[in-house]
Amino acid sequence: MKICLTGGTGFLGVRITRFFKENNFEVVNISRKDFSRGNDVIAAKIEGADMLINLAGAPILKRWTKAYKKEIYNSRVETTKKLVDAILQVDNKPSIILSASAVGIYDEFEIHDEFSDRLANDFLGNLCKDWESALVPLLQTDIKLAVMRIGIVLDKEGGAFARMLPSFKMGCGAIVGNGMQAFPCIHIDDLLSAIWYILKNPESNGVYNLVAPEIVSNKYFSKMLGEKLNRPVLFSVFKPFLKLLFGHGADVLLKGQKVKPQRLMELRFPYQYPDVNSMLDELVGK
Repeated sequence: MKICLTGGTGFLGVRITRFFKENNFEVVNISRKDFSRGNDVIAAKIEGADMLINLAGAPILKRWTKAYKKEIYNSRVETTKKLVDAILQVDNKPSIILSASAVGIYDEFEIHDEFSDRLANDFLGNLCKDWESALVPLLQTDIKLAVMRIGIVLDKEGGAFARMLPSFKMGCGAIVGNGMQAFPCIHIDDLLSAIWYILKNPESNGVYNLVAPEIVSNKYFSKMLGEKLNRPVLFSVFKPFLKLLFGHGADVLLKGQKVKPQRLMELRFPYQYPDVNSMLDELVGK
């Protein structure tokens, strides 16, 4: 089977590419250069694909200058619009498309399932709304469309967890801000399994929250990681320092969403790591 992928060189793209190649898929990456070459090039790559996963987007956790915020936005929203235009001109379209979004679409106050309408009114929240809205023309086709609102993906090979692990191993791990913000996370193995679960489910459509069922705070997660490593967690990285480093991008760290994967649970998705304790046991080798 043939699967097309945007964002294939990013952290998640690399892991998803490996997963599908190991399961004997032909994986075709649609690159940034392809997007600069026009819709015909993109459409030619998509032609005859069974499935498509849209992961394109510049890294979020950097300093948000005005120029970089524009790059974050365009790499997701404008790229998705171009992708949709190309899909519409393909004769043999994919039967299902999974498109990334983020749990940052939700506000930081309520507990959210996929039907929550308490959405954030900040840069990240509005970005996610526009990102998802760019997919609307596909609703006029026979393609099944699933939107993945992804939390913090925990993987010792890359991403946020791999970056924080060395400092925690040295006893220099820190709580972010006051630590009370939610920390919606999912183990990489469960993320990959959930993507496959959605792809092969004939009823798949709509929004899916890709997080673990357990809702925890940043402080809880940090303290638990310290315990697993037998290291103290004595420090906090305070808001002014994070603002100095990341500007408004610090909101990604200082705000958190309480998110439930209601639809996956209703599908009886078999989480391998449904809570922080089991996730960290695997990630730190316990």
